Order: sequence, then structure tokens, then C-alpha cells
Amino acid sequence: MAYLDPTTLTCPSCGLSGEVVIVVGVGPGSRKGDIPYKKAQKAGPFDKSADGTLGCPTDGTEVWRNRPAQKAEQTT
Repeated sequence: MAYLDPTTLTCPSCGLSGEVVIVVGVGPGSRKGDIPYKKAQKAGPFDKSADGTLGCPTDGTEVWRNRPAQKAEQTT
């Protein structure tokens, strides 16, 4: 697990901005080439839903979502 540098997100609708902390890591059963997970560790002023999406508390606009990355290429 690694904490990325804090990121400032801004709501595109109302302009609310705040600092969030994103964590990246792999599970204990992961293997070489598995896609690491991302999650918001600290959501700042934003609302965090059950699936990890961050939304604006003012108007509900989605500000950040964990989108899967590409699978790593395996070298031989």
C-alpha cells in the first residue's frame, strides 16, 4: 500500500475544491501483473459513497471515481 501525494480536486459544477489522499496497493493474494486498487483514504470536503466514488456535497456531482487501470504487460 502506498499513499500518493495529496491531490486537490474541484467540482466542475460549483467550484468546491479540497484536498484528498488516494491510496494505491495490491491485495495479499495478488500476483505479478495484477491491477492495483485505488481508494480515497481521506475524502476532504467530498462525500464518499459505498463504491468509493467521491461526490460534491453541494450538488452531488461526481468528482472522483476509481477507474480500473490497464493490466501490466508480462515480460518473459
